[in-house]
Amino acid sequence: MTVLRCLLSSRSYNTHLFIAPAFDIPCIAFLPDPMKIALCQLDTITGNIAHNLSRIIGQLRAAAGAGAKLAIFPEMAVTGYPPKDLLEYDSFVQKAEAALDTIQQTCTALRITCITGAVSRNIFGGKKTLLNTAALIPPGGAIELTYKKLLPTYDVFDEHRYFEPCPPDFTSPIHSWADQNGQVRLGISICEDIWNDNEFWADGRLYDYDPIEGLIHSGANLIINISASPFVAGKPARRASMLAHIARKRATPVICVNQVGGCDQIIFDGGSGVFLPDGTVPCSAGWFSERMVVWDTHHRKPDANYHATLQRAGDDTAAIHDALILGLRDYLAKTGFRQVIVGNSGGIDSATVITLATAALDSANVISVSMPGPFTSGETRADSAELARRLGIRHIELPIAAPFDTMRALLESPPVLDALFHHPAGSASSAPIPSGARISKLANENLQARIRGNILMWLSNAITDPPTLLLSTGNKSEMAVGYCTLYGDMAGGLALISDVPKMMVYKLARHLNSAMGKPIPQSVIDREPTAELAPNQKDTDSLPPYPVLDDIIRLYVEERRGEEEIIAAGVAPVDLVRRVVRMIGNAEYKRQQAPPGLKVTSKAFGFGRRMPIARGRI
Repeated sequence: MTVLRCLLSSRSYNTHLFIAPAFDIPCIAFLPDPMKIALCQLDTITGNIAHNLSRIIGQLRAAAGAGAKLAIFPEMAVTGYPPKDLLEYDSFVQKAEAALDTIQQTCTALRITCITGAVSRNIFGGKKTLLNTAALIPPGGAIELTYKKLLPTYDVFDEHRYFEPCPPDFTSPIHSWADQNGQVRLGISICEDIWNDNEFWADGRLYDYDPIEGLIHSGANLIINISASPFVAGKPARRASMLAHIARKRATPVICVNQVGGCDQIIFDGGSGVFLPDGTVPCSAGWFSERMVVWDTHHRKPDANYHATLQRAGDDTAAIHDALILGLRDYLAKTGFRQVIVGNSGGIDSATVITLATAALDSANVISVSMPGPFTSGETRADSAELARRLGIRHIELPIAAPFDTMRALLESPPVLDALFHHPAGSASSAPIPSGARISKLANENLQARIRGNILMWLSNAITDPPTLLLSTGNKSEMAVGYCTLYGDMAGGLALISDVPKMMVYKLARHLNSAMGKPIPQSVIDREPTAELAPNQKDTDSLPPYPVLDDIIRLYVEERRGEEEIIAAGVAPVDLVRRVVRMIGNAEYKRQQAPPGLKVTSKAFGFGRRMPIARGRI
């Protein structure tokens, strides 16, 4: 190739040599200057090839303007990740293929090389027609393709549904550039391909083959990984640690460019950077925002901001806050909504959702709606108004006592009760008629929630400009055990905190108060949780204390421990563990009718946790 000339030069700094572990040829451990490489941490729109192509071209121009000779984009940047069943449309794949030709025209005009994620046709045989691909696009000559070998099929990943894996024995191309002083041999890998080091994942290795080892055996002395690696709490620091380990172990620089932004329920955190074998990170793009950074290979001093940004990304509360802000902004922008409505009960969950929404969208685009009912206390009513006042958002109060009484009068009328509790004459049913049959107390509690849901949906439908989305406010603890009302408090277009356990909601509230000047009244944080659907009601009337409940949910849902294992762990009495596990199973029908929620834990309810509904009474 004629690209990337003069990569190796005799400068005053030291160029460290090492002997690659698998073969006895000298390799350059550090890229010398004057090479500049652009790391393009891109926020794509999944399925919108025209938009993604425009963004790629724009960043190529910016990279070339900054003097870069190589620009690197995330996994499947052309299509966005994951495109799901759009890949089953041949017209979609054709557009993705044509986009590479357009990118090459830009590369030729700018004299820059591009590495980007794409899809290509299967050349290996097998039942799947496509390959997950990295395309190296030079400013002249043929496009060179590298194919993903390890296809994840767990949690939110379903790549075997669409792609054929590149065979392990297929030798991925090594891209070489050289001058009189040495040679750079570039090995490209795609996301999961770098997540299988036998030392770093000694206790959790998923595959027998390590593609990075294969690249090193083939002579690579610079590893590039393009990724669409989703966020979960704790993962940013773990990913950075893994990349640093591989750079040190292989005595080879590692450049990772990861996608950033939200795609439906998934949030990508970015964290792109350069990892040198001595542990230095000279260039990083940070987390939770789109950014292009250019690394001058002469620069090997640590990035001054790296450890501060890594520390924040490694703080679960701060990272979940940042992820939810990014996920909400992107969900709205990519679906066309510009404003949100939130039911404001005066409780901790709605206060946290409203404050997060205000941080994400600003106060002009958030509407708070308080709907006090017959059992709403004066304290929560006052707190809901005070929260809105402190945030500077619009606040509507619509009492529901009158419509609740009207609905009860209608539903509890003699004709309705007679039809509910008496079999018609001549009925074949042999079941006895219960003496003094009574209406379930849940019917009237849930009726209040459903009246509120109808009001909120009406308000969101009534506003046509700007398009307005209703955010539901249920947390993961409630969703897990079904402590929520279908078509009531579960109504909405996005469940912002549905993967946030209750105790983390409190941490988020305190974090928001610290960052935003205490918008959430302290009384909201201090008050014992209550749904206020019955006199003197408390959540503990129906649920274990939230710290205990969250422990059981974490062990059962996220760590996939069985009932007996949880009992043996001693987090709660036997009967309580069995009851909570039973409640989780019985609530599956509710969760499958819930709005999509943003994933921030290792196992969220949604398409990453696929459970049957009708599996028998436990």
